[in-house]
Amino acid sequence: MKKLSKKGFTIMEVPTLAVTLGVIAIVLGIVATILVQVQSTQTTGGYAYNITQEGIEGIEDFSGWQSTWVVIIAAAVVIGIIGAYLFFRPRGG
Repeated sequence: MKKLSKKGFTIMEVPTLAVTLGVIAIVLGIVATILVQVQSTQTTGGYAYNITQEGIEGIEDFSGWQSTWVVIIAAAVVIGIIGAYLFFRPRGG
């Protein structure tokens, strides 16, 4: 029996992707809040203060890509729907 390989996403996976992006956003927000609170207890210019500042900047850079992920996923879904309509519609005589 021939085994089929699955490539790409299906429309049924869109809610899972949306929940995943939501969880990532929540986690990034919580981590950023914790880092800011930890940094406020440290001496300005100290080693620990600088390290937490690097962490805050890293979280900021990482979270800046969220809008790009959303656009890419939305584009993939739209292209998938259009492709399914164009290539898998019944051909009439």
